[in-house]
Amino acid sequence: MSPKITVADITASLEDRLKWGAELAATGDPRVIKPERVLIPAGTCVVGGPGPENSPPARPLRRIYTNAFFINRYPVSVFEYSQFISASGYKKKRYWSDAGWTWCTENAATKPRFWGEPEWAAYLVSNHPVVGVNVYEAEAYAAFVGARLPTEAEWEKACRNGDDRLYPWGHTPVEDACQMRNYGPRGTVPIGTFPKGQSPWGLFDMVGCVWQWCRDVADDNASPGNNNPFVDPEDYDEGAARVTRGGAWNTLAWSVCAVSRNAYPPTAQFSNLGFRLAWDIDQE
Repeated sequence: MSPKITVADITASLEDRLKWGAELAATGDPRVIKPERVLIPAGTCVVGGPGPENSPPARPLRRIYTNAFFINRYPVSVFEYSQFISASGYKKKRYWSDAGWTWCTENAATKPRFWGEPEWAAYLVSNHPVVGVNVYEAEAYAAFVGARLPTEAEWEKACRNGDDRLYPWGHTPVEDACQMRNYGPRGTVPIGTFPKGQSPWGLFDMVGCVWQWCRDVADDNASPGNNNPFVDPEDYDEGAARVTRGGAWNTLAWSVCAVSRNAYPPTAQFSNLGFRLAWDIDQE
């Protein structure tokens, strides 16, 4: 059976799925060469509410409305991001926000953190999620391909299927559904390695493997409203922390769920921090 078929086999062992993912990387993984988008329809959805046991205090559960949007089936990969580097994206101001371009030029940035460093080779495999990118780099890549980062509300709607489930796959933890501390390698893995974690909308890796940047500023005191809520970074100081969602390969079990969130400075470039893309319908 070919790697393309077996990489998503829920009956296969994790060891075999990792092996097949590595084979796909070596032969040219079609999922990163031609990435797919998934349509999330307009309508109301549930956000917030209590998390798993031992998680931080819950955010209020509320019902909000979002317009329809597209979102990546998988996080942005090393291969995809390499196209931005090859196109001299770090030298082209048109892709960057004002704050991002200031960061880029002041730091003479030409690539993400870890890029090309032998000791990080295990993270820089073509079909692994790209890491070591700060939010400015993620936004610049999004502009390069005509996309944007998802808002926090969009990310949660896409993860939860619009209802009050705690995980992409349902209401309770499932063994072998995502990567976290003490389950899976200590580092990133090929996209789609955990098919049991797929959401009803067909999204993979919404939780685990890498925290995912969102557009919003992390302000727990903000009152964003109920219609396409968005805590706009332009309303805050440039250094205001930005929201990430979903947990990562080195985080505890309570963080790999639909309501977990973290806040990082916009310049953060960590080995557990990546992103996926979203599009407005009129961007299609």
